[in-house]
Amino acid sequence: MNDTRREILRIATNHFATMDYSAVNLEEIAREAHVTRAPLYYYFKNKEGLYRAVVEASLQESRAVMDQLLGADESVFQIIRKEYAHCIHGLGRYRRIWWPGPGAPDCQDQVHAFSQWLIGRKYELFTMAKARGELAPDADISELVTLIYVFYYGTLDTQGTAQTHVGLNRNLLDNSEDWFMSIVRDRYGNHEKP
Repeated sequence: MNDTRREILRIATNHFATMDYSAVNLEEIAREAHVTRAPLYYYFKNKEGLYRAVVEASLQESRAVMDQLLGADESVFQIIRKEYAHCIHGLGRYRRIWWPGPGAPDCQDQVHAFSQWLIGRKYELFTMAKARGELAPDADISELVTLIYVFYYGTLDTQGTAQTHVGLNRNLLDNSEDWFMSIVRDRYGNHEKP
């Protein structure tokens, strides 16, 4: 990929990740990339083209990282912990890009395909872990996958509003891997395995 295109894409990703689609300004992106608007239009045609390129690049990067995390030669609980931490501290930054709100081009088919792929990879991982005896014999794989998603999205949503709610512990949310893993191990771990 051309360096100029890569830099525009990197800066645009930051803009789309932190602003609503309608608030993203191509002139600001060009200024930060130290280019005129001409290269922006050359590589991406328009704002929609740039947004679609950002979505595609973020999904490709996420798929590669998640495939590596879920395919690691580690215990299922080490993998779950690392994957959860990555989702909270890394993948979560793409939420606004993947669900940009009104006015944005529809890229939900690609986002849905990624989500379905990821759910399928988790089913494979947990099914194999159960067969190896890492998970309890009665562990419900569907329930485990659902718990991970509910916990992950709930933590991300709460992180976003923690500063406006008195009594919520922001540090606890930012470092939720320990208590998340405690819940997962207690509920799904094979406690009879030596």
